[in-house]
Amino acid sequence: MKIMKQLLIIMLALSMSVGIYSQAQPQGQPGQAQGQDVKDTDELLKGELVPEEEDADLTEDQKERRKVVQEQEALWKNPDFKAYNKNFQELHQLSKAFANNKFRLALSNYQSGVNVLFKNRDWVEQYRKEEAEKKRLDEKWYWQKVDRKAREERVVSREKNSSKQSALNYFTRSINHLDEIKNPDLRERPEFKRLLSDVYRNWVMVEYDLQNLPQTIPILELYIEIDDNEKEYPAHKYLASAYAFEENMIKKYGGGSEDQMLKYRYKKNVHLLRATELKYGKDSPEYKHIVNIVNRDEVISVTP
Repeated sequence: MKIMKQLLIIMLALSMSVGIYSQAQPQGQPGQAQGQDVKDTDELLKGELVPEEEDADLTEDQKERRKVVQEQEALWKNPDFKAYNKNFQELHQLSKAFANNKFRLALSNYQSGVNVLFKNRDWVEQYRKEEAEKKRLDEKWYWQKVDRKAREERVVSREKNSSKQSALNYFTRSINHLDEIKNPDLRERPEFKRLLSDVYRNWVMVEYDLQNLPQTIPILELYIEIDDNEKEYPAHKYLASAYAFEENMIKKYGGGSEDQMLKYRYKKNVHLLRATELKYGKDSPEYKHIVNIVNRDEVISVTP
């Protein structure tokens, strides 16, 4: 019996070795290209915006200046100093070290917000599964089933809203950290734009789900200004919906002038057309249908 167990263990070890060896072999050009794409993507969000200066990269003049500055700071060291003029104190916000620190904080908060949303989705799925598997022997009437379903949906809605509010707080802190990076050259780096776009996108989706549509407008307008984000049709879809909400609020409850309402209507139609164009194309029947709707909307706007 012991001999059989030993033979079984040896066979398992050999099979695992063969599997590992086969995974380590080159998989051809397509596999290599895919691995390269993953590597490039990971490099963008590796937790560092830009490599900080090392002695090997500094010129002799820079090394000498740094040495002199450190000596002067040691002589003038005063932890209680509070600057009346903040301009000089804010220069450190242009440094690579400051940018990297804020980038790491922003990335950490963004990842925490995303994790909150993922955990909530898993919880909702598990909750629905458990509720569906329960036996309902006490339910004799149809209204009891309807009432139970309504209670379950209230529980799910409450948990979703709580998680989304928590995630929104993380995304907001991430945006604030990125806004503190003042160096214009570093703000143009692809790593910065990638993280900023990801945070903006998730912030908008969560804020929209929480029924705060007007608040999504300024962030969406900033989002479509980043590189090729303007070509993403969902961004225009969200903007059209938010501007339509603003238009209807003025129409129903007042709180704004007619000029404001017409401005919101115009922006709604612009983004509605752009979203349809990007998704279906200008020659599509869907685009022509939206053009007719917009034309009727604009005619109503100018009708005395």
